[in-house]
Amino acid sequence: MKRYIIGVDIGGTNTKVALLDFGGHILHKKDFLTKSYGSDRLLDGVAKESSVILKDKSIKKTELLGLGIGLPGLVDFKRGLVFSLTNIPRWKDVKLKSILERKLRIPVFVDNDVKVMALAEMKYGAGKGYKDAVCLTLGTGVGGAVIINGSLYRGASLVAGEIGHVPLNENGPACNCGSFGCLEAYVGREYFLNNVRKKLERSPDSLAMKMAEGNLFSVTPELLQKAALKGDSIAKAAWREMGTHIGNALAGTVNLLNPEIIIIGGGIAGAGKILFDSIRSAVDKKSMKIQAKAVRIVKAKLGNDAGVIGAAEIVKRNL
Repeated sequence: MKRYIIGVDIGGTNTKVALLDFGGHILHKKDFLTKSYGSDRLLDGVAKESSVILKDKSIKKTELLGLGIGLPGLVDFKRGLVFSLTNIPRWKDVKLKSILERKLRIPVFVDNDVKVMALAEMKYGAGKGYKDAVCLTLGTGVGGAVIINGSLYRGASLVAGEIGHVPLNENGPACNCGSFGCLEAYVGREYFLNNVRKKLERSPDSLAMKMAEGNLFSVTPELLQKAALKGDSIAKAAWREMGTHIGNALAGTVNLLNPEIIIIGGGIAGAGKILFDSIRSAVDKKSMKIQAKAVRIVKAKLGNDAGVIGAAEIVKRNL
């Protein structure tokens, strides 16, 4: 009997491979640095770690429904084709489904990482019970997905939902997508850290710098979250600035789509109240009153597991 699914979440920084049961429960999980295999051998890494998990748990391939995989880029989920991955170089028009099916000899299904996260949150997490939602992830980049009447909205080319590439400024900084002034170019992990480090360099006596032991490259989002909670003014200002950028981008989405709920996940969302209060404030200021009043803005519930849970969900939905 086929009872198990492998879910894979490829991120710009980390890749997760998990074995799940049909109910969406994670039975075993392995993580590795995405760059550890390099762009050209990343799929070899996915195949290898999947095989290791099956061996560790004494699971035969005949017991698998298939493998689902979410990626941070433009994906044609019907053909299993990855058009491009914004933060992973040299990936263009990759026939990922057919490549992995040859390597593993099991059914493989491919989708955008935020779309699979959205499916997981709508079924098991913060979006349970809602029909109209916008999902956002904050990490290496900024991803988005739109749910309308309980179903993913994919658009004419199947790549709708790229909220991270909504322009905030006609003449803003260059973005990895090739455009300028995108939301991601203001709040993506590296932009955010570079911006904060410049300010901390001028404030060597700040609490955040003391926590980093004077090393700018030890300043991480996690450290800045702790520094903000302890009252560091630079860290607090950085999170408020980020929240304002995100809220400004979401305001247009709220006016356009009138969603019931906005679900925000990803590692950067761990900043919590100070970030979410700033997002809410910007949405209230920039959105039309009726739409702003209707929408809830909440943190994703499934955390770092949303990607692999959602990846398993696309296997079930496709089969």
